[in-house]
Amino acid sequence: MKRSSMPRRKTELKQGKPLERKTALRAGGNIERKTPLRARSKKQEAKYRVRRVLVAELLEERPICERCQSARATDVHEPGMRSRGADICDPEQCVCLCRLCHCWIHDNPAAATAEGWLIASWDRKAS
Repeated sequence: MKRSSMPRRKTELKQGKPLERKTALRAGGNIERKTPLRARSKKQEAKYRVRRVLVAELLEERPICERCQSARATDVHEPGMRSRGADICDPEQCVCLCRLCHCWIHDNPAAATAEGWLIASWDRKAS
């Protein structure tokens, strides 16, 4: 496949004077916030309180990784994903995985979707 050549400029580029800073550099100081950032909204934090209990129960019920069937499960994964509308507190939408399998799923979304470890938002069942 041949690339077309770039059209020639009508006027040649000329080197002008170097760029000059319009404001002085300030010394980097301590940039602490006056008020700490809130990690999650109160509504999200309420969901995560329920989720922490659910994760502990699921990992106790299913101690072996459901993907590789050989390692100890340490993570709970939602195939529908929160960003795709899955409920993070529904045990039927959760899968227990080892850390390596969980990382593989998120690092290889096309292959994970083909294997069924990720579900597209348009493939979810209407609730």
